Amino acid sequence: MTRNELVAATDELLRGKGPGEGSVVYAGGGTLSRPSMSLLPGGLFVEEVHQVWRALRPGDVLANFFPAGREWATHSFYNRFATHAGASLLPVGDLPEDEFDRWLSFCADYGANALAAPPHLLRRLLRHRAAGHQLPWLRKLLIGGAFHDRTPLDEIGELLPDVAVWQLYGSAEAWLVGHRGPRCAEAVFHLLPHQYAEIDEGRLLITTVGADEAPPLIRYVIGDRGAVVDCPCDRPGTAVRVLDAIGPALRFQGGRVWARELVELALETAEVVGAQVAVVRGDGETHLELRVRLADGVPDDQYTREWIRHRALNGHLALDPTIAEDADRFHVVAVDRLHDCGRAEPPPLVVTRDGEGHVAEVP
Repeated sequence: MTRNELVAATDELLRGKGPGEGSVVYAGGGTLSRPSMSLLPGGLFVEEVHQVWRALRPGDVLANFFPAGREWATHSFYNRFATHAGASLLPVGDLPEDEFDRWLSFCADYGANALAAPPHLLRRLLRHRAAGHQLPWLRKLLIGGAFHDRTPLDEIGELLPDVAVWQLYGSAEAWLVGHRGPRCAEAVFHLLPHQYAEIDEGRLLITTVGADEAPPLIRYVIGDRGAVVDCPCDRPGTAVRVLDAIGPALRFQGGRVWARELVELALETAEVVGAQVAVVRGDGETHLELRVRLADGVPDDQYTREWIRHRALNGHLALDPTIAEDADRFHVVAVDRLHDCGRAEPPPLVVTRDGEGHVAEVP
């Protein structure tokens, strides 16, 4: 089952019979004109997750820094998970950078010992600690959700050696799939009770079982490669190591974004006549470029590039144009021609290494 098939089926359900009582509908990606909608039971599988992922216990106080925006059902999940586990909750949400330090002090003053954070706020937290600020109150770090982000566990271990890391893994369409705790190997996740995984030619396929309140997900191509492995924690059941993503998707702001969606948003502006997303790798760093061919008479200046960037990020239902941490990781670049890689039409996504363009693998 591909993403396009699932999107079409969910859209038909929502426009036709309706999602049923007690359902949560959210946009996992796409644009307003072509949204990628997902449907979840009202409980967001909190009870199923808590059965096996004991990240919080009575007496814990969780500061939830996940944004409560238009696409972040993850914020609601962590709120519900904390109260279901018997912990207390500080639902902080997203923060401007100039308020971050003060809110960390606020959380410490009110007894927080655990923090849930999306990738961009986790990076900010690590910078805060690297600058010499102490966080003696922090004992647990809850990360991940309906996405998979390459979390810098080595950096966390170096800067926060006394903090236990608890992580979830999933996708916008499959929601939460796996979990890991402090004793688990990096990138290895144990399947949740309602998820079943298969490996088909390296592709990770997910089937949701025993979930009457949500549409069935059958052998869904989640978009990652994986392998069944043993985990040193010795927890029973299937454990999967999540490997690289399957193109033509890319990871940005902690989620999977399809390059064609950004291309289509760029083409909706009058300034652009051709577009392509490039993943640029070199010197140990990776950033994204939205490469555009400008229409005749459109100046290649900072105003034009920032306008196109704003329209692309603001028009996507799973991206946030206000995250300052990502300003240096996503650029608009005007070019005379796009990489065609020997094709009749330029592909929506290329990966550039050492100055050469390569077509991302298409499933």
